[in-house]
Amino acid sequence: MNEKPRKKYLPLKIIGNTLFYFVIIMLIVFSIATMQLKSKNDIANLFGFGFMTVQTGSMAGDREDSFTTNDLIFVNLVDQNNPTDIQIDDIVVFYKLDLDDNQANGDQPGFVTHRVVDTMTADGETFYITKGDANAQEDLVGLSIDEILAVYRSKWIGAGAALKYLQTPSGFLAAVVLPVALLLLIQGYVMIKNIIQLNKEKVTAHLEKEKEANMQALELEKEKIRQQIIQEMNAQKNQSN
Repeated sequence: MNEKPRKKYLPLKIIGNTLFYFVIIMLIVFSIATMQLKSKNDIANLFGFGFMTVQTGSMAGDREDSFTTNDLIFVNLVDQNNPTDIQIDDIVVFYKLDLDDNQANGDQPGFVTHRVVDTMTADGETFYITKGDANAQEDLVGLSIDEILAVYRSKWIGAGAALKYLQTPSGFLAAVVLPVALLLLIQGYVMIKNIIQLNKEKVTAHLEKEKEANMQALELEKEKIRQQIIQEMNAQKNQSN
């Protein structure tokens, strides 16, 4: 009787479980990536693909790849063992040691994300001259390839504010810890409910089997009694003859 409803809700159950594990995986990935921000000069990343919240408007402008405060930018980390070929007009990320947390012109405390506007060569080494799109002057010091940490790839307008909140203790609690706990509670409830239902079905099946066995035994006993009665009636008939 319950087979059709069970089949009807099976796709919904599969979709629900898939979404549950997808959300868990995404929250874990986000947690792993943002944990790297505990290091002063680290960019949150996963397998070399990083993301940063823009803190100031030094790169504000009307160019397609310009960005401003509270945008979220995506970058590719530079492999120092196989440095990226940096070109003029590329937007690069570097770490400026003489900036404190409140003075950074870039996208994280101490990080600067500016456009390469020129190059110069000194003692056979290439240095990259950078400038913010909204800044009137170029940055004072050129960068060697070893100082370039990442290269800009794309942006998500306005999403940096949400990321900034998620990186706070209260934001992490609200967006990661509580949803994971809630999802685990829901999944635990569903699992317990399924176990109870399964046990109920097993008990019902066992009782039905016992009932059927008892009915068969009863029928056999009735047949045995009927045969005995027939035999007694036949015996009495033979005696009367």
